[in-house]
Amino acid sequence: MKNYETLKNVASDWNLSHVEVAVAANRLFLHGDILAAFPTDEDKESIRDVILTMPQIQAHLDGKLSAFYYLTPQGGARWEVLSHPDWNLYHRWCFKIDSESEIICAERQLIEKLLSVSYLHFGEIPIPETETWDELEPWQATYWKTLPKAYRVSYQSKNFEYCINSNTPQEWIEANKQAQSWYSKILQWYTEPEFDLNPSSLFGNTTPNYYTIPAETPFPQVEYLILEMAVICNYYSLLSVAYSQHLSHAEIAVAAHALFERGHIRARVFADEYDSEGYPDVILTMAGIQDHLDGRIRAFYYLTPQGGARWEALSHPDWDKFLIVNFLGTFPYEDGILGTQRENIEKLLALDKFVLSHQHIPGTEVWEVLEPWQATYWKTLPRGDRVCCEYQPNSQDYWNLDSDTPAELVESYKQASLWYENIRKWYTNPFRE
Repeated sequence: MKNYETLKNVASDWNLSHVEVAVAANRLFLHGDILAAFPTDEDKESIRDVILTMPQIQAHLDGKLSAFYYLTPQGGARWEVLSHPDWNLYHRWCFKIDSESEIICAERQLIEKLLSVSYLHFGEIPIPETETWDELEPWQATYWKTLPKAYRVSYQSKNFEYCINSNTPQEWIEANKQAQSWYSKILQWYTEPEFDLNPSSLFGNTTPNYYTIPAETPFPQVEYLILEMAVICNYYSLLSVAYSQHLSHAEIAVAAHALFERGHIRARVFADEYDSEGYPDVILTMAGIQDHLDGRIRAFYYLTPQGGARWEALSHPDWDKFLIVNFLGTFPYEDGILGTQRENIEKLLALDKFVLSHQHIPGTEVWEVLEPWQATYWKTLPRGDRVCCEYQPNSQDYWNLDSDTPAELVESYKQASLWYENIRKWYTNPFRE
């Protein structure tokens, strides 16, 4: 009902994480259900009707930005749909001992009943013959809700000490209980909808609910970065994306939730630090994602074929340039060098002393044709070539070329680096200029 509440108070009062509040508030701002205001100097009005961005929401939750939020008429209507308020029970009661008190309500009978029991709740008794009634048409019940009509009574009151002891008649005690029970029901003028607040509900159904996530999220670039990191390897965590890309947990949570719901990624969840197998094909819910980001769940994520296709549609990969260099078993694929074009592999072998940490030993090459070729864990190509060979560390440190280095060697290194840099650009990042 207040139009000066803060998101930080919501998190504190309801024991919610900043991620939960940031994700929910961001969606409410984007849907037009809430707006924000910035306080200014005491003699100036606040800056109102602001749509906070996710970085601003995070700054507010971190105590770096002072702001409060309020419902729009649309947001109020949304709350009404969820809470089913009975506006005939809603009332505003402003009372002042030895001064003029006031009650406003859409139902006159309710005001009369409140006056009759006011001594039980607020220790005041209306002074007879001081009541003044009038009608409000319309009545601004809250800052966002207007009712067609209401009644208002203004009255003088005096202090009254109501004390129940062993000498109190039983009928007074019973009347007090009934009045207390009645007023408790009046205060419940709307219902709080039941939500699943069980933190153990971490994993979704095998069939995602595609209708809970809009077609576009506020973080398409974050979605892309999550997809991109898992193109080659299926053992990264969402935390790795957050750390390597300097992203907030809230940004990762929103984007990852959308990707899980659309079927673009799945997770492998591990029971504990000793579990090396894990449970695959898990759809993490928002609660599960938050627990993972907070370190309570150990999980890796990976692309589904659908997620791989989504990444391809964004990145337009040239699979003819694609190479897997797996001398040291870094990747979860066969050892050696693999690619779709044998000439590219041969070129890399010729230049490996300039561009790789290890170089092959000539004469040890063993070639193999792969038909089809499982290029990545989610992508199969019609054909690929693989070469296995013995290798040794490079003895030449080409990263420290100086004025004493022969010009021919410098030029060879530059040409090799240019070729390798070009071959590694086998796809485009649509968000990078």
